[in-house]
Order: sequence, then structure tokens, then C-alpha cells
Amino acid sequence: MKKVLLLGAGRISGPFIDYLDRKCDCKVIVADLSEENLAFAKKFSICSETVKVNAGAEASTLIEKYKADIVVNFLPPEFMPKVSKICVDKKVHMVHPAYLDEETKIMSDKIKEEGLIFVVELGLDPGIDHMSAARTIDHIRKNNGKVESFRSLCGALPAPEANTNPWGYKLSWSPSSLIGASKRTAKVLLDDKEILWPDGETYKNVFLFEVPALGVFEAYANADSTVYKEGYAIPEAKTIYRGTLRYPGWCETICYLNEINFFETDVRPTKDMTIAQFTSIQAGCPGAPKQTLCKRLGLEPWSAFILRMEWLGFFDERVIPFDCCSPRDIVSLLFSEKLIFAPTEKDMVVLCDEVIAEYPDGKKEKYKSTLIDFGVPGIWTSIARTTGVPPAIAVKFILEGKISTPGLHAPMSKEIYEPVLDELKNEGIVLEETIEYV
Repeated sequence: MKKVLLLGAGRISGPFIDYLDRKCDCKVIVADLSEENLAFAKKFSICSETVKVNAGAEASTLIEKYKADIVVNFLPPEFMPKVSKICVDKKVHMVHPAYLDEETKIMSDKIKEEGLIFVVELGLDPGIDHMSAARTIDHIRKNNGKVESFRSLCGALPAPEANTNPWGYKLSWSPSSLIGASKRTAKVLLDDKEILWPDGETYKNVFLFEVPALGVFEAYANADSTVYKEGYAIPEAKTIYRGTLRYPGWCETICYLNEINFFETDVRPTKDMTIAQFTSIQAGCPGAPKQTLCKRLGLEPWSAFILRMEWLGFFDERVIPFDCCSPRDIVSLLFSEKLIFAPTEKDMVVLCDEVIAEYPDGKKEKYKSTLIDFGVPGIWTSIARTTGVPPAIAVKFILEGKISTPGLHAPMSKEIYEPVLDELKNEGIVLEETIEYV
């Protein structure tokens, strides 16, 4: 029986293991430091072995011990280069859903020479978005068209009926990555001009985007979109924009929090300090935090941002539960306490790709691909399912020989995107495709 070594058993591991349990003749060994994560993994019959270990530090030993045929890396991004190198050295295939790192990219020739298959950036975003884009762009190329504009927007959000707090957001993921993104630099191509928004300025360049049947959302740029001119092989494109969707009001809130430096990581003594006192310090002077913050930002007490801050607890006269912490730690604490789903509530994933193409006869068409997916309360979230199932499908197809070309692959080749998208459809993860004349 083929063996799959899963490094890291976080939230996406459940849908991953469940798919392989139902669809693949293989054994999955799960390595993680968390007893809770391993207990969850043991619920699946295919997962006949779990090991409590620092999976990042012991990856090489684990590969040798279990004679793994494929390594699936669900560890945080900082472990990607190390695990990639170990897999090359041990001559083992690898799959992971995170963005490709530069160190692994440098190893691409070696990966191919060794006859290994590395599939990266195969989750939701990145992942399903790549496959949707590649399928559309290949169709356009086949019909002698050229891509004029590409835009991809994705959001992991509360379902409309679960959108019950003034922040318009609930955590279906760890707060650390969400908060870290609040200082992210973004780069886009608009009308053939590269535009850079450093250190969170992307939140000041927001626009409204309507999703049929769901309503209007905010959209803002996410990371570096310009690399996909090469990645998607669309050198002729004049606009390339990859972004994030949120309910209206989110970007205003992030901008104000950035203005008062609440996403910084500098640690300071906070023993016996209240959250209200901490907020006053961030606002720049002592005093009642609500009034101080209004004065600092030029806002009224009834403004939406001030009311959101009050609701979340930034003005609470309760002692901070850390002797030392950073502003970001305070945000993370309050997010994890109040921006949470009730047991019966569902999360929602929304992915919208739009490609405008021009053809030799002068005709222009807009291709839209839309995914709207909901979680299942008490089982798993939509973000976990849409991120965890794609790499599981890739594992199955590599083991079966349906994905067989050696090398380092993002899922943009027909050999990968065609069977994976078809199988996602079988799993109920379906992109609705439309075409309209421009």
C-alpha cells in the first residue's frame, strides 16, 4: 500500500484525510505536536498511524521511518524551503497548498532531474483560482484570443446569516495570518502600469464588487499580482489584479488600526495594565480611550470605527492577561474572543475570476468563474474543505499516475487542472461559468 506522510494536522487536514479515506487506496501517517489535532485525525479509518512530534524538525527522520511515497506539507510557510530540500534529498514527491517560496523555486531543475513531482500552490487561493484562470486562458488561446484583463477576487467570510457583528468578519482560520496581512504590501498592473501599495496602503485603495445573489463586497489587492503575467503566460495583459473580498467597512477599520499602529509587533511591559490604558497609549496620550481615540483620528463617538472598537473591547477596563505583549497581541486576543462562529453558524468562501479577452475580429468577451461554497457546522468549514480537498486529489492522481510529468508545478497545466477541477465538481466544489460580450 502506498504511504502518504502528512506534516501538520491543522484545520485543513480533516477534509484532506476524509477525501483520501473515501477515494484512495493508501495509508496516511499524520505528524503533529498537537494532541487535539492528532485526536481529530484518528477519526478517519485511513489514518492508521499518528505520531506526536515536531514535524518540521523531524521531517527527514519521518520520511525514512515510514518510507513515504508522497509528503504533504501543511506546516506554516517558513517550513516550506526546508521540507522541499529534504524531499529532494530523499527522492520523495511533495504536495503543498501554500505559495511557492524562492528556495524551492531554485531547486526546480534538480526536482525534474530526480524525476520527482512537486505540486505547489494547490489549495483555494492559491489553487482553485489558478486552475480556473488556466482553464479560461487556455480556451482563449485555443480560439486565437488575447487576454486584455485578468482579475481574481477571493474571500473567506461568515455566511450572510452568520454576519452578526459590526466587524463583518469571523475567524474560520488562525487570527495570526489575518492580522499579519494588515501590513501587507500589494502590487498590481492597471492599464499597463505597475502600481505598488506598501505596508497596508492597499486598504486605502478599495473598490466595491457585486456578487450575484450575495450583494456588494469590498475588494482590495493582495500581495504581488504582477508575477502572474509570466505565471499565467499572458504577457499581453494590461490589467492583472488579485485581491481579497470583505464585507463593507473592513478596509476603513484596518486603515484606522494601522494609523494608530495596532498591528506592530514591538513587545512592551503590560503587567497590571488594562486594555483601555493600552488603547490610550496607542492613541498617543493618557485619558479616556474613547475620547482620546476620537481626538487623535478626528472622529465622532458615533462613527462606525469607534463603535466597532468599543464592541470588540478596546475600551474595556480589564487587565491584560500578559505581563508583556505587543499591540498585535492585543488585537489577536480580542479577535479570538469575539470574532468567532457559533456552533450552528456557517462560514462562506467566495471566489470570482474575471477575464476579458479580445479576438482577431475585434470582438471582446468577459469570462466569469464564480465559486460560492458554505461550511458544514459541526464538521468543517468551507475554507478548510476548499483548501484541503485539492491537495488530496493531487495526491490520489500522483499515486495513480494521472499526474506523471516530473518537475515543480503550480496547478496551471492541463494535466493538473483538468482532472482536479473535474474531481472537485464531483465533490460539490463547483465553479459557475458565464460568458458575456463586452
